[in-house]
Amino acid sequence: WTLQRLVVSPTPRFAILVGKMLGVFFNCVLQLVFLFIALTVVASLLSGGFTLIWGTDFVRIGLVILLAALASTGLGTLLAGLAKTPEQGQIYGSLVSVAMAVLGGAFGFQLPRAVSQFSLLYWGKDAFTKLANEQGDITLNLLVLLVFGVGMFGIGFWLFNRRLDI
Repeated sequence: WTLQRLVVSPTPRFAILVGKMLGVFFNCVLQLVFLFIALTVVASLLSGGFTLIWGTDFVRIGLVILLAALASTGLGTLLAGLAKTPEQGQIYGSLVSVAMAVLGGAFGFQLPRAVSQFSLLYWGKDAFTKLANEQGDITLNLLVLLVFGVGMFGIGFWLFNRRLDI
């Protein structure tokens, strides 16, 4: 009940939500960095030499990691704003995660691009694939992840702030 205690305190809701989401954001960034390291280790072991599977453009890899984490955090904020109870939040989170995974091609099959583009996973995966193959520009991917992240955070914050009781 920590969140409920914070909401009734004189702390502005903006500070509460931004503080919570900064923690989630940094957690997402760390998870993606650890995934990058783990995949590099596995690829290096399998190939018998040091291998970077996402390429060597560390600036763009870092940007994709940061913006993918921002988009995920924005989605979490939107779900927190929509859910009226913690149980609803868990159900919404599970449903949206599975839907994003199916749309984004995380289960080994890819839906048509027109459908897949509705998933945050598609844009992140597409950017990493382009970086790994050293092909193409990922500006559109970065822009979509940024707009999704900021937009969903804004809507989620607005919904959360409108709620009188938690």
